[in-house]
Amino acid sequence: MRYNSSMAIPNTRRFFVPPTSLAGDQVLLQDTELAHQLGKVLRLRPGDQVLLLDGQGTACTVTLTDLGKNHVAGRVEARTAAGGEPTTHITLYMALLRAERFEWVLQKATELGVSAIVPVHFSRSLPGDKAEARKLERWRRIVREAAEQSCRGRLPTVAEPLPFAAACAQASESALHLMLWEGDAQALKTVLHSWQKQTTTGAQCSMLNAQCSMLSGPEGGIAPEELTTAAAHGIIPVSLGPRILRAETAPIAALAALLYELE
Repeated sequence: MRYNSSMAIPNTRRFFVPPTSLAGDQVLLQDTELAHQLGKVLRLRPGDQVLLLDGQGTACTVTLTDLGKNHVAGRVEARTAAGGEPTTHITLYMALLRAERFEWVLQKATELGVSAIVPVHFSRSLPGDKAEARKLERWRRIVREAAEQSCRGRLPTVAEPLPFAAACAQASESALHLMLWEGDAQALKTVLHSWQKQTTTGAQCSMLNAQCSMLSGPEGGIAPEELTTAAAHGIIPVSLGPRILRAETAPIAALAALLYELE
């Protein structure tokens, strides 16, 4: 089997599939949604090619051999590294928000290059901002579609929601752990530059495969006791400037800044 680039395939024909389905040279997917997308929406036929991704960094150019109502069959023509991934691995610990705003964050964070998203229950999260199983399924579908559209090579994970203290404990395991704070805090840029200088291997080496975590709060803001809990875990509060950003805007602005500085 040859290994070559598959960039000629439009990004509308990129789809994440279970890794096990790409183990051999023949592909058979029992997937009604994908079959509908390929046959009815894109109007593809046997002989057309698509790019199937395993979500772990491998992309396969596949020639379709059969399209049914509930299944897709094809032949793997080539395998290649999927590309499209930043070298910095960022986990976003995102406060639960109103549905449309939280989903917007999921989409844009995925497009920017976040590696994982963990929903978090902050004390000021609204009572209705919950994560039932049906919501998790929808959120993961939104992330998958955004990753396909933006030519990601790996599929970001959407984890089960965590209470704030547990999120802090988990986030603190990263090399760099931050929390967006609307109060008096160091500028994000200052903290990033300081962190790079403190590494023993130099700034350029420290950026390679860096593991970063970032907590972002709800519309009502972060409670004082949560700031204390975060500090106890060594999480650094950072500011994005003198303007107060909406709960869904702040994490996207911060992600863009992080990737700009660390890539």
